[in-house]
Amino acid sequence: MDLPLFSLLRRLLLLGCVFAAPLQAATIVLDAGHGGHDPGGIPGQRYSEKAAALDVTLRIRAKLTAAGHRVVMTRSTDTFVELSERVAIAKRTPGKPIFVSIHFNSAANRDACGIETYLYDKRGAALAQAIHRRVVAVSGGPDRGIRRARFYVLRYNSRPSVLVELGFLTNSQEGAKISRSEAYRQKLADAVSAGIRSVVR
Repeated sequence: MDLPLFSLLRRLLLLGCVFAAPLQAATIVLDAGHGGHDPGGIPGQRYSEKAAALDVTLRIRAKLTAAGHRVVMTRSTDTFVELSERVAIAKRTPGKPIFVSIHFNSAANRDACGIETYLYDKRGAALAQAIHRRVVAVSGGPDRGIRRARFYVLRYNSRPSVLVELGFLTNSQEGAKISRSEAYRQKLADAVSAGIRSVVR
């Protein structure tokens, strides 16, 4: 093989490695939204966001730990944790962790439904895309897109971070499916876990 062709192939392989390289993270910080005196959602909401968020987050933890990942939870019971403490937990976790915050949506428009994923900067882009695509596929609901937001747990986080809204509890059909179907919550957890595992080692 002549040297110019070998050099070109080597460059292409190196570029492929750069584009395909996953984030390196020995640890995943999972953040179950709300908790304690903060139920989440909006006044008069029928289904509890804090309960659904914790349930799905615990299921995600089970999947990730079974696969050999180390998982740190910002809360693992029905307790209130300040936003600043959630970020602090991620910051003081050693290694190169990622941060995934689990929420369920609410809206005054009871017809609103579907999946949204949020990030603050490009560090969370690969993670957001991987999780969002899988969750939309299993939910069967509308894809409401990946959006940039200034949520506290994203904006002040030094780790690759995303916040996932796994459906609207204020929508009668979607809310009932989330709250009443353990099998559906497991599907959501499996999808989030698969998305995480596709971008971390």
